[in-house]
Amino acid sequence: MPELQIYDKLLQFPLFNGLSHNDILQLVAYTRLDFSRLEAHNVVVKAGDVCDKIMMLVGGQIEATTNSADGGYKVVEIFNSPYMLQPELLFGLSRRYTTGFTATTRCNFISISKKEFGLVMQKFEVIRINYLNFIATMTQKTTRQQWLSTDDNDRARLVNFMTTHCLRPAGHKVFKILMTRLAREINVSRLDVSVELNKMQEEGLLTLTRGRITVPFIERFGTL
Repeated sequence: MPELQIYDKLLQFPLFNGLSHNDILQLVAYTRLDFSRLEAHNVVVKAGDVCDKIMMLVGGQIEATTNSADGGYKVVEIFNSPYMLQPELLFGLSRRYTTGFTATTRCNFISISKKEFGLVMQKFEVIRINYLNFIATMTQKTTRQQWLSTDDNDRARLVNFMTTHCLRPAGHKVFKILMTRLAREINVSRLDVSVELNKMQEEGLLTLTRGRITVPFIERFGTL
């Protein structure tokens, strides 16, 4: 891949914000970057695989599937490039992907191994700061979310459940969950869950089929 094209691709990611053209040239010259391509329907990574690299989707579209701990329900999301696959899992106590990713179109990736990324962070302070800011922001959002109070109504509980069970609360989502399980998760009767979901369907916010809730634009929930 030509250096100018690599420069443009990398600068799509917040991780490389603040790097000059010369910085990128140095990074490309002295860092082993792995380039890969997958055709549609191929598995990118499986949930449970070890996260041993920074993996960046630079072209194409992927599907992300996250299962509950007991396998009772799952959330399916769609992401277009540019997208990084759970970079927060490269370090820390648990270094395995919690989500499985599959290519939905032909996809191109640039990857940096954990060892190489450690060297990159030593050489480029701006990348080290960007990565730390990313981790800190995730931690702060998670902590703040835990202490937010939810309005005491069925819709608010449904919206809270769906928006907090996404990797990114924007775009197309599919929740594969039975109403009985959803009712139990949000501590609402099954009948009340059904009534509220049907209201949301009438408003064009989602589509219901058995065991499946399809949300075309989950960010619209933020305006409710």
